[in-house]
Amino acid sequence: MLSKTREMTAVGEGSLPPATEKKHKMLATTKKAHIFCICVLAFMLVQWLIFFVYGNINSILLAFRYFDPESQTQVFYTGKDIFKNFTDFVGDLFSSQDPLGSYFLTGMIYHLAGLVSLPISLVFAFIIYKKMFASGFLKVVLFVPSVISTMVIALLFKTLLLQGFRGFWTNVLHYEYSDFISPLADVEKAFPTLLLYQFFFALPGSLLINIGSMSRTPEELVEYGRLEGFSYFQEFVHLTLPLMFPILQIYCLGMFVGFFTAQGPLYAIYGDGKGGGIPEKAISFGYYMMVSVISDRGTGVSPDFMYGYTAAANLLIGLVSIPIVYGTKKLFDKFDPEADF
Repeated sequence: MLSKTREMTAVGEGSLPPATEKKHKMLATTKKAHIFCICVLAFMLVQWLIFFVYGNINSILLAFRYFDPESQTQVFYTGKDIFKNFTDFVGDLFSSQDPLGSYFLTGMIYHLAGLVSLPISLVFAFIIYKKMFASGFLKVVLFVPSVISTMVIALLFKTLLLQGFRGFWTNVLHYEYSDFISPLADVEKAFPTLLLYQFFFALPGSLLINIGSMSRTPEELVEYGRLEGFSYFQEFVHLTLPLMFPILQIYCLGMFVGFFTAQGPLYAIYGDGKGGGIPEKAISFGYYMMVSVISDRGTGVSPDFMYGYTAAANLLIGLVSIPIVYGTKKLFDKFDPEADF
């Protein structure tokens, strides 16, 4: 009775009961948390609207424009010319007089070099995971390119071919110093040299993810396989790969997404190609599209003239890639072993 009287007296003096006061504090804290979450989400939403929605809408509209040198602006095509950028791109792609078709084929070959390295990369990851012979050596060889910048690796590769081969050319073969041409600048040797680079440096791709996924294989399944007489090859095929199927599916879908726009290591090695230096046979479609909008490549043609053309090309490639990616996903779903950890 006395405590109740004190509580009533406290309420009469303007203060709240402890339970009510605690409830009000919790509501205030919750309100601040909601405001903070709304501000963070609003920032992310504005960023998405500016950099994704606006950027993509502007790229789509750019596909229907051309650069007017008099007004120095991008102007919309009108009438029957509205799809001119698209028709120009398709015409150049299948024309025997334009090198765009050969660029396209070269980029696909670069991309396939990375595709071929995927199963070998999985085998190397399995060797490291099982701590087999030479696993320590593979760790060093494959992990170093993963932690060093791509530009640094490309510079080392370029310097090695230039200085190392030049020393071999003059000191071992005893040829004239002035007659030496770097394989990266040689018309016939540049493309196979870049293929070798693409293949080797695609091996460390996602190595940590592969090893981590393999390490999650239940030890009970591994022991059961040993009791059944499984070899390392059978364990890799019948236990490890089925459990990694979702990751393998993502790898393959990612490869199909970049199949048409692959450029290989060209920009890291040759830059924008201004002033020459890159053989014509080594140029890929993705590289050509990129440098066309960032540099005149010594041609004297402003990149502004290429914006509409490249936007139309990438939009058309995107439209073609969508059914290919979804079709590939459905095909992979049919072969899904539905294995789980």
